[in-house]
Amino acid sequence: MLFLSDLDNTLIFSYKKLSEKDLCVEKKDGKNLSYMTYHSAELFSDIVRRVTFIPVTTRSAEQYGRISFPEGYIPKYAVIDNGANLLINGEPDKQWRSEVIPAINESLPEIRECEKYLQKCGEVYFDIRFVDDSFLFTKCHDSERVMHELFSEISPAKTRLFTNGDKLYAIPDGISKKNALERLKRRLSGELIIAAGDSLFDEDMLSAADLAIVKYGELSGRVINPRQLSEERESDPDFVLSCITDILNNN
Repeated sequence: MLFLSDLDNTLIFSYKKLSEKDLCVEKKDGKNLSYMTYHSAELFSDIVRRVTFIPVTTRSAEQYGRISFPEGYIPKYAVIDNGANLLINGEPDKQWRSEVIPAINESLPEIRECEKYLQKCGEVYFDIRFVDDSFLFTKCHDSERVMHELFSEISPAKTRLFTNGDKLYAIPDGISKKNALERLKRRLSGELIIAAGDSLFDEDMLSAADLAIVKYGELSGRVINPRQLSEERESDPDFVLSCITDILNNN
């Protein structure tokens, strides 16, 4: 069984949502950034002994590298950059990267147009970054409006635009968590895939999984997959891992 999961707001939570009474799983410059509950940590340690856990995250290599899973666990596989890179035992997989480079190159002219627009946009207040040579990222005031203006100005055909709070992303159309799931399925054939996530970045991955666990958030109240667990009505930091435990114990 493969357990593919988003990280932020699915398995781990910022200091704004959990606190020092919980288990810190991410630090930067001496500051605690992200947490799991101790109950989640116990569930996680049991689950990873029974299934293949694969993080699937939009985090960059540097951001993913800051995470310390409970008991020092290191996943054999980790999908980062929204699917643009696969780490195997912490090292980038060259074959995976070669498969996604064509999609990045096709989108690159549109991404450069987005970058030019954002450089002149008065709403941007953060560096405009081409993250791990894979997608464009920045932060801006009124990100929804800026995204709609980008759609209007550029009409991207090979690039998808996303907002998440004040964050704005321009991602090559062929780079997605669903595509990552499909590549993993080809590599690890015959495995049942359970996917978990909370945001629009996760939607296509959840739709393609054999079983989906939808965390409370942007996707709440929507049926994304016929085999979907989405009973959560309010944010519970243990929800996803509790669901996985129930599935394992009942099979």
